Amino acid sequence: MERVCENCAREDEELVLVNRVYVVPESWDTAGSSTRMPDAELWCFSCRSLYPHEPVDPDGDADPEPAPDADADADADASADALETDEP
Repeated sequence: MERVCENCAREDEELVLVNRVYVVPESWDTAGSSTRMPDAELWCFSCRSLYPHEPVDPDGDADPEPAPDADADADADASADALETDEP
């Protein structure tokens, strides 16, 4: 029995384990963002070439570096602003 892609259900022998990534583009009033789903899925070549994803590391570490957190960026910006406004 051939395996099927967990995204499109196409039968394929060369499936790769990936994490799906949802991308929200930046617009005039909202920052762009991306969210990596924690569950790994088997995807075919076609789906990997069309949809955002991250390959799962064969050692089991799918995300060696955590994605930047929007709140952490805001805190860093606020700290930088506070440093710039301090007058001697």
